[in-house]
Amino acid sequence: MSVEPQQLITLVVFAVTYGAVVLRSLKGFTLPIWAILLAGAVAMVFVGSIGVVDAYQAVNLPVITFLFSMFVLVTALDISGALESFANALLQRAKKPGDVIYLTFFGFAFASAFLMNDTLALMGTPIMLSLSKRLNISPRPLLLTLAFAVTTGSVVTPMGNPQNVLIALASGITAPVIGFAHYLLLPTLLNLAATYLLLRLLFRKELSKPGAVFEKTTLVQAGTRVHGRRLARLSVSLLVFTLASILAVNLLEAIGITQPFGISEVSLLGATLLLVLSGRGREILQAMDWGILLLFAGLFVLMQSLSNNGVIALVAQYLPALGRGDPHASLFSILVAGLLLSQVLSNVPMVALYLPIMKSLGYGPQDVYAWAALAGGSTLAGNLTILGAASNLIIIEEAERHGVKLSFLEFLKVGVLVTAVNFAILYASLYFGV
Repeated sequence: MSVEPQQLITLVVFAVTYGAVVLRSLKGFTLPIWAILLAGAVAMVFVGSIGVVDAYQAVNLPVITFLFSMFVLVTALDISGALESFANALLQRAKKPGDVIYLTFFGFAFASAFLMNDTLALMGTPIMLSLSKRLNISPRPLLLTLAFAVTTGSVVTPMGNPQNVLIALASGITAPVIGFAHYLLLPTLLNLAATYLLLRLLFRKELSKPGAVFEKTTLVQAGTRVHGRRLARLSVSLLVFTLASILAVNLLEAIGITQPFGISEVSLLGATLLLVLSGRGREILQAMDWGILLLFAGLFVLMQSLSNNGVIALVAQYLPALGRGDPHASLFSILVAGLLLSQVLSNVPMVALYLPIMKSLGYGPQDVYAWAALAGGSTLAGNLTILGAASNLIIIEEAERHGVKLSFLEFLKVGVLVTAVNFAILYASLYFGV
């Protein structure tokens, strides 16, 4: 296929944008991802790859609304000290250093199924660094445990990570919470068990070193970040209310009862109640990470620019072939594409690129297995390398702020084994489940 001048310009802007995302990990190049993607989106408008009106319309408001709402709830949990209190209560159950891996892995994995894994990565890193000092061990096993926990645990629900939200809302799946659980609950449980066993095996020497001192009562200093019990109680209550309402809406959809509210509207209700009733709405909004919302806005404009100029159709020719009539073959193609492209683009941009490709080939709301494969494959791809998931980059950056470095190769050595097991389990579960 010949490349038209506007296609070439669009490709150049895209390549420069994502080249900057990849190179940002180099020393001296510290622009945040959201700023790079937003700059790329603006460049697409100014080079004529997308019109101004089309750019505004490209932004998926339901996705932005859901992310905003969940960030409001999670930020309130954070600034109230509720999350750290939960971590402290969890870790007080540890009786030996090895228990710390068990408790932190499953604790963060469970939380990431209901809260955005990027947020948990940011909040969990200081906790893991504190634990490493108190146990007198290297922080790297704990940082890797956190990274694999928030990635693997987030697979099973639309609320677990940004790419799952994007798939759930953009694919048009009916009752996405139930649909995801149907295909992804079993492989997620198996992957959590397998990943934990691998981590215990790989880190057994570190945890059994003579220097590994166990101080049960001082793992986390209780109450050091509690700034309001009322806000903690309110945020926990409204989070439970929001999650229960999302499940109720999905159950109604599953039994054929149509209603005007989806997961975005329900989550916005919970966030609005929190901002109104807490009396600390301004503080919560100021503490939020608005960068992730700008990241998604820029991402939507970039992908629409590629679509408008035929670039996505061009790229699709070089990806593993998809055949909607052969679910087993398409599963393999989707998983391979998710694994490979996520290492280059990270998993959220990968999904944004691949969604329109799948839709152009006829995949629709009825093909839940395919969308579940895309969610599972793109998310678990984050366990392979640092670049595979934004949560990994968050952990690395936060650790470096505290003087701890985790290299690309250190992550890869463990990530290769974890990812090989994860994908084997996911593929087998989906293959026999279709």
